[in-house]
Amino acid sequence: MAFLRRFLGLNNQFEVDGKLVLVAGGSRGLGKALALELAAKGANLLLLARSETTLRHTQGEVQRACTNSKQIVDAIPVDLTKPDEIHAALNHYHTPDILICTAGGTPTQVGFLADISPEAITSCVDLNYYTAIFIVQYCLKLWLAAAPTTSPRHVLLTSSLAAFLGIPGFIAYTPTKVAIRALADTLRQEFLLYGDNTFKVHVSFPGPFITEAFLEEQDNKPNLTKAIEGTNMSRTELEQKIPSARAIAKRIIAGVEKGKTYVPVDWRGDVLLNNMRGPSPRFWTLWDFFLGIVAACAWWFYHEYYIDYLRWQ
Repeated sequence: MAFLRRFLGLNNQFEVDGKLVLVAGGSRGLGKALALELAAKGANLLLLARSETTLRHTQGEVQRACTNSKQIVDAIPVDLTKPDEIHAALNHYHTPDILICTAGGTPTQVGFLADISPEAITSCVDLNYYTAIFIVQYCLKLWLAAAPTTSPRHVLLTSSLAAFLGIPGFIAYTPTKVAIRALADTLRQEFLLYGDNTFKVHVSFPGPFITEAFLEEQDNKPNLTKAIEGTNMSRTELEQKIPSARAIAKRIIAGVEKGKTYVPVDWRGDVLLNNMRGPSPRFWTLWDFFLGIVAACAWWFYHEYYIDYLRWQ
């Protein structure tokens, strides 16, 4: 019966009530949305981000989302690309139970390789990879030095649908999100060194969702990128058709609560994941296998459409 409940996703595998959740990149966008959702579930929050002004404003919002007066919401300004700053911020803080990494984005680093600057490429690596791996490394050291817990500690990384699909215009961004996927898979293997159920790693794969950074990105994005991505529309249409960060946060948390390692947020993510999975973990084996067949058949039609589109440009 316990196996069946887990198979159907009926047991909560991500209990946060009373736990300390560290959100790296928690001042805005998806990080802020996840913090608000987790505060409503009884979590204590520590938010890390660079901008102190934005961070303090978000801290107040998250505090108002808490369900009881005993919950704690702290915020510390930190440049997550600098290990020394991470160390200084967390050296004397309580050891977190859960780490969520959402820092990143690409508002000004979009464009074709022939057009973007070397600085845009290096900043994309800083924003989307270093902001994850340095904080993961430090939290792992904290966990290994701390007393073991009865429930597993969790790492939730944020990749992107771009990790499954190379879209022109995201040449700087896509490799960093593929790296996050690889980081998650490698972490899963390393975590086995410390016991089967000591640490759990999850990685989400959201597509476009409405944030200030996404709308800024739209101003810099090539038309071809918008057409392939399905975002070639007015701001009003975008806000009507593309989900909010809060909606994506709900879907991610629901997936992790079911125990998923890989967490797509919609049917496109499911299909692309199962077309690109390779040795990565499966959740419902037969269903995932079926989706892989569907994706393999559908990909040919998409490829032909894509080639035809390029011919007409």
